[in-house]
Amino acid sequence: MILPLKLFYFKRKIFNPITVAPSFHSNRLYHGECQEIYEAIGTFISLADVEWKQDNAEKAMFYSTASANYATIYETVCRE
Repeated sequence: MILPLKLFYFKRKIFNPITVAPSFHSNRLYHGECQEIYEAIGTFISLADVEWKQDNAEKAMFYSTASANYATIYETVCRE
């Protein structure tokens, strides 16, 4: 699972105005980070499923939202 601080620095690298243009030309620059984001999406979905089955809708929604946010980042940065 990605540590929040690591994700912060990853977002900072991606959305820094100086590096935005080159970062979208090739996802190979972020191959390791993209793999971690992909794995985090699955982790959050699994956690949401567990919480939903335990009738804890609030936590399930939290994990589901986190998964959707990570998926948006993955689609924007990592997909070719």
